[in-house]
Amino acid sequence: MSRHLKWASGLTLSTLLMGVPVPTHAAEAPGALTFVVRDQATDRSLAAVQITITERETNVTRSVETDAQGRIVIDELDPGLYSVSVRKPGFTSLYEPSVRVVTRKNSRIEFELGTAVLDEVVVQARATDAFASPSSAYLDRDALRSAVGGGADPLLSLDGLPGLASASEFASFSVRGRGPRDNLLFVDEFPFDKAVHFDATLGEDEDVGGGGRFSIFAPNVIGGAEFSPGGWGPAYGGRAASLLKLEVAEGSPSPSASLRLDLAGNEVGYDGPLGLTDDSTVLFSARRLDFGDFFEDIEELDIGDPVLRDVIVKSVTPIDENNTIEVLLIDTHETYTRDVTHVFASNNFEDASLLDFEQDSDLYGLTWRALIGEDAVWTNKVYNRSSDKISSEGESFPDLVPAGSPASSFPVREDILTITEDETETGWRSDVGTVNRWGVFSAGLQVTQIDLNYSTVLDGDWIRFVYDDDDVRPDPEQHYIVLTPANINASLRRKETSYAGYVDQVFRRAQWDVRTGLRLERDGLTDESLASPRFSVTWRPNTRTRYFATAGLFHQSPRFLDLAANATNALENEEITHTSVGVEYLVNDSWSVLTEAYRQDLANLVVDLDRASGTFANIGDGTSQGVDVVVKGTIREGLYATATYSYNDADVDRKDGRGAVADDFSREHVATLGLTWEITDRWKVAGRYKYLSGRPEDAFVIHSEVLGPGQPLRYSRETTERNVGRKAGYGVLNARVDYRRAFGPVDVTAFLDVINVTSASSTDDTEFDYRRGVDVKDDSEAEPLIGLRLDYAW
Repeated sequence: MSRHLKWASGLTLSTLLMGVPVPTHAAEAPGALTFVVRDQATDRSLAAVQITITERETNVTRSVETDAQGRIVIDELDPGLYSVSVRKPGFTSLYEPSVRVVTRKNSRIEFELGTAVLDEVVVQARATDAFASPSSAYLDRDALRSAVGGGADPLLSLDGLPGLASASEFASFSVRGRGPRDNLLFVDEFPFDKAVHFDATLGEDEDVGGGGRFSIFAPNVIGGAEFSPGGWGPAYGGRAASLLKLEVAEGSPSPSASLRLDLAGNEVGYDGPLGLTDDSTVLFSARRLDFGDFFEDIEELDIGDPVLRDVIVKSVTPIDENNTIEVLLIDTHETYTRDVTHVFASNNFEDASLLDFEQDSDLYGLTWRALIGEDAVWTNKVYNRSSDKISSEGESFPDLVPAGSPASSFPVREDILTITEDETETGWRSDVGTVNRWGVFSAGLQVTQIDLNYSTVLDGDWIRFVYDDDDVRPDPEQHYIVLTPANINASLRRKETSYAGYVDQVFRRAQWDVRTGLRLERDGLTDESLASPRFSVTWRPNTRTRYFATAGLFHQSPRFLDLAANATNALENEEITHTSVGVEYLVNDSWSVLTEAYRQDLANLVVDLDRASGTFANIGDGTSQGVDVVVKGTIREGLYATATYSYNDADVDRKDGRGAVADDFSREHVATLGLTWEITDRWKVAGRYKYLSGRPEDAFVIHSEVLGPGQPLRYSRETTERNVGRKAGYGVLNARVDYRRAFGPVDVTAFLDVINVTSASSTDDTEFDYRRGVDVKDDSEAEPLIGLRLDYAW
């Protein structure tokens, strides 16, 4: 169907859901909230915590106190939105402006209270974690699943966080000038860098460098996300751009089943008691999305056929009051095929590539959390993570047959280049934290064994028409490069064990928090011993102002693909020295402003030497510096605003004789302005405008008829200078409408989320068409995302 029909169907869906018959306006069955409150430092239950809930529609207030187990259940609540305040003497008070009660369902809400440094401080939603960076941000479950521009993907919901640049409708993002693959990602504290589908190894440059397309998480699976753009503690290492910790949601005290319908597929889930012990719960989510069918519906036939499947299971089983066992199972699968039928559908056959990708990624993790003595928490995690991926690229030649010939007549050369990436990681992590007379102490040990089996196989010589002027060619007048099996074929088969340990002490004195930590590592893959000191200080002179500073040394391990590309690539860890200073000012109880200035000195960077032979070396250096500003506030109850501005200046010297140039993902300016309005218990609308400076642009020369007389007409693009200019900046407006209503025992949620409402130019990605000698820019158009979720609780 046409795009206009697609829009009409979406609006019809919304109209049908919102213009329901009168009988559905009957009173909805009541729901309940279970509150669990713990001490942030000791993880102990907090009794006698006063919890006050206010129904926003009626302004009716109820106050209760938690029992000895830090729990309290408030039942017989009318479905709708409530504000919640949490108070206990000696602890920082919390305020959550928007908690939803769902018909017939008992929803679990957890709070962690930190020790109060100053009196009369109230923190919205969550107290600052002593072990997070001072500029970290936290998004809860509701914020993730209903964020404007988020659609059905929690990672898209991160748009608007400090230092983060999300350039399109896809889940990948860059932070403070670094690339999408420089971000450190944990799921329930397990390392898992395969959280984004279709992270291409082969294909167009924008796909290979883009960091993936869709996250593996359905919108209701993630209970919370903590994001740090820099300056985190020594418990984490391996990547240096940002730290993103995702918490898979726990099951609710009462059972419920869900069905979510999407234009590309569907998702089913269960959320509730497990039955093994009292209070044991389980969350189950399974989905399958077929974007090939979706692309056919919207007449985007040239893209290809991507299909994904995700299964996520998490169980939480309290053994007794001091011991809890958690099990996390993640099983993901994806395939992507692009054949001659998709080439035939592309404009001017501008993309003639044939692609075939398949990947299986799994994570199996077990967590044992034990409370020891009065103050200590000991957490042990064991896990197995595996990923099997095979990618192949070929080429079709539609210009070698008469115009109008069917796709089946196109000459093809399939599976020219095949890359296999098999990796298995087994790990154990043990962390202990306790309160001592100075403040809070934590330490940990990590042991991981990685088993790699990578291979690159080129089936014969292959001409490539995009190259750098310093790529090796036998004749300087040859305006293309030739990949040969002798130079490209490579393999990496290694099994190595790595060790890491850390200590971290937070010293608390009056208005001051000073954190000192050290991380020690033995990297088996690079055969290096590494030391990473970390430091931060926070000063709160009054209830309105917080000053902070961070410093530390971070190491970033080389990519496995770079190690495997050539037997001579003996790569080491990159070194990033980070410093920052900042201030947060609470204008009043409703508005806050946070500003952080930072500098990173980059050393031992991995740079590519020659794409014709796949060689890399640790010879680069550079700097990244800038400032992030975040303004958050409540205009009035139910009406919230956020604004962010990030300036970044990132330069890299690749030691190629050209000096320092802008880093690949550097954007000088990123600004966002967001507004969310909870109109009623049923309606919610939101909008976000963002502006992004263009990414760096190469200088290049286009050569014509490079194959010579009597050969097919081919053009080539030779890069003469890298990242010496800037592509044009652009602005994007996203808008979203959410609607919720109970139909008897079924709770129905519908949303219409439109990315790039005005169809403005919203990308700076281009691809070279070597048949016509032109750079083809991706089209920009509105992307309406439609979702319908049905929940049944009993």
